[in-house]
Order: sequence, then C-alpha cells, then structure tokens
Amino acid sequence: MCESKVYLSGRDEPLMEDVVRIVVEGEKVKMWDILGEYKEIKGRVAEMDLIGHKIILEGEL
Repeated sequence: MCESKVYLSGRDEPLMEDVVRIVVEGEKVKMWDILGEYKEIKGRVAEMDLIGHKIILEGEL
C-alpha cells in the first residue's frame, strides 16, 4: 500500500496515519486518510520520504 504517516516537525507522535492524499493551498495543508477522514493545518511541507512513508510538516494545528 502507499499510505504515509504525517508528523509535525519536532514531534514523535504522528499527526495523522494512513494518509493517501495531501493538497497544499497557500498556507493550508489538507490531508485525507484511507477512510476519508480529513485534517487541515496552517503550514507547509518540510520533507517527504516516500520510501519510508513519512511526511514532515512545519506549522500549527
């Protein structure tokens, strides 16, 4: 499968797991998981490790 875990920079706990879609709109990062659950934060994508299925965001909830 190709789901990823999303983390806020500097935190060990995932912000969201099983993420299959991310949309960046200006300062907003919108995320959806495999079940259609949705989260949004104000911030930016800092790093994407697609092999490791890990995405790091810098921002605030």
